[in-house]
Amino acid sequence: MNAERRAQSAELRSVLLSTFCVLRTAFCVLVFVFSSCSRETPAPAANPDTPIFLISIDTLRSDRVTPALAPRLTALAQESVTFTSAFSHVPQTLPSHTTMLTGLLPQRNAVRDNIGYALAPELETLPETLKRNGYTTGASVSSYVLRRATGIDQGFDFFDDELEYRSSIDVTAERGGERTVAALQRWLDSVTSRRLFALLHLYEPHAPYEKGSYDAEVSHADAIVGAFLDDLKRRGLYDDALIVVTSDHGEGLGDHGEDEHGIFVYREAIQVPLIVKLPRQSRAGERITAMAALSDLTPTILGATGITAPAKLDGLDVLRTQVPPTRRVYAESYYPRLHVNWHELTSLVDAQHQYIDAPRRELYDWRADPREQQNLLEANRRVAFAMANELKPLVTAFQPPSKIDLEDQRKLAALGYIGSTSSGSGGPLPDAKDKVHYIRMLREAKQLVSGGNLAAAIPLLRKLTVENPSLVDEWVLLAEALERSGHHNDAIDVLRKANGLFPGSAIVTLPLAELYLADRRFAEARAHAELALKDDEVLARETLAKIALQAGDLNAARKEVERAVAVAPNRTSTLLSLARVQKRAEDWRGMLATLDRVSAEVDARHLPRIRNLHGDRGEALLRLQRGPEAEQAFRRETELFPDNLPAWGNLAVILAVQGRNQEARALLDDAVRRNPGPAGERMRTEALQVVR
Repeated sequence: MNAERRAQSAELRSVLLSTFCVLRTAFCVLVFVFSSCSRETPAPAANPDTPIFLISIDTLRSDRVTPALAPRLTALAQESVTFTSAFSHVPQTLPSHTTMLTGLLPQRNAVRDNIGYALAPELETLPETLKRNGYTTGASVSSYVLRRATGIDQGFDFFDDELEYRSSIDVTAERGGERTVAALQRWLDSVTSRRLFALLHLYEPHAPYEKGSYDAEVSHADAIVGAFLDDLKRRGLYDDALIVVTSDHGEGLGDHGEDEHGIFVYREAIQVPLIVKLPRQSRAGERITAMAALSDLTPTILGATGITAPAKLDGLDVLRTQVPPTRRVYAESYYPRLHVNWHELTSLVDAQHQYIDAPRRELYDWRADPREQQNLLEANRRVAFAMANELKPLVTAFQPPSKIDLEDQRKLAALGYIGSTSSGSGGPLPDAKDKVHYIRMLREAKQLVSGGNLAAAIPLLRKLTVENPSLVDEWVLLAEALERSGHHNDAIDVLRKANGLFPGSAIVTLPLAELYLADRRFAEARAHAELALKDDEVLARETLAKIALQAGDLNAARKEVERAVAVAPNRTSTLLSLARVQKRAEDWRGMLATLDRVSAEVDARHLPRIRNLHGDRGEALLRLQRGPEAEQAFRRETELFPDNLPAWGNLAVILAVQGRNQEARALLDDAVRRNPGPAGERMRTEALQVVR
């Protein structure tokens, strides 16, 4: 009987506990509903003529939007609705912007990383929907990551992704926000309709920090946005506009051992600011604590215009829909798996907790513990179990990346990302928490190498290759540091070891081929370039052509580069390789035709300007005795690259040959003014031997 009474008592306690949980949940829901209703006012009537501006500030942490660091954004928030609990789904630029513009989670839009993925044409984007409804659409972006080749330009009438060029570097991976704004403003000058949608993407807070620190970069971005908003006011667009300001992700800043972003999905990496200024500043100063996400942008923006959103979006119209208090936002990072052979991370975050699925799972009460330092998994297993179960169906089959272009890898590496893929060694994948310090060491080594401190970089890189050999970047960087410090044979040895770990990887075998070529060991250089044919046929054949040229085999060089062009007929670097072979063969007509193809590709695809393109065209035109056209080509080169001293000298000589000596001397004086120093003076002295 005692046992029976104990059982009945236990059952009663269980029922009472369950009833209490239900009542507590119901009470929380009622509190949420009534507090939300008292706090929020209805959205203004939808207006299909509303000008729309989406401003994305890359890598902006939500906790940095403060009066001290971001006074213009703070002022904008006072005229806007601010979502205090907005989250990104991926701590990377391309996947996040894809989600913003589709309203679909990464597993549905199939863009999971910055490299190896592109937006599928069959997916309807926000600008496509707006364009179908009479909107003029334009975008200006600041990073190579968002280049039009990714498909992110779908639906835009105007898409400016032209990056900066520098004196010694033809193509950079980013451009300053002022130039990006100026490009968008030029487009706005041409738009007559107020029914317009504009995307402005700024890159300033992203590393490397040109202003010296992350916070300084935030303030710089804030000033750029403020100036842009002032311009909208001058145009008479501001008051009637819907203006959305957000970010694609945050920045680690060392909070969990990650200085930048991409690896972890902690709050500092995925919580983002979300400021929505409604037309006529409706609901100004309102702050909404309900969960919001970047997937909400498409349905929310369309809702403000009264345009029906595409069916089955993952996001919500968070201005017109009562967000459930139980809403949980999905986040993921496959960057560890794709690039460093560590376990991927997936997560759910709600109004109080964040659950992270990893080899060692984590649960945080981010309201009570904003920096997420205390893992509550063992102490609160019930919440962890519930969130883990809800997460499972969201972690669907992973779409692997497409073949990754080596040039794309290099551009991503220039932005601080690990540009390569990992060796993919077998066995259980390690937890990123145990390995993240290697990323910090690698980035420190990159900074040392770029700063010329090779003596400090080499031992650090050797330590990395011993302790964490599965990362190809460290091997290639070590070889570069050794070669630059005069240890040529050691550099070869390092890449030979790396080739054993990453057999056939173009990122290893092509630099190794170049080292052998420097020794004129042509057979070994050819053998290693051929190893890269399966990984990157185009670059491998370009390297084979270069080897053949140096070996004096012009026919073989032409054969290899023509094969490369056949595979990639529109790739400008490959066409330039063909032009070099044609120049060596003194095939001036062929060289000119090839360079004209390059010029057409640059113009048609809005590619970054290429140093010496017009200078080489000028040389070919001169050889073909087409002097006036050669003059125009050299003038164009000096306009685009004022520090190209040979172009100035050649232009002066052309003028002198035509008897325009006074004009030639003035030109040389201008060149020296623009390029003060011994090199400019030497060029003028040499040119004056021709100019009388």
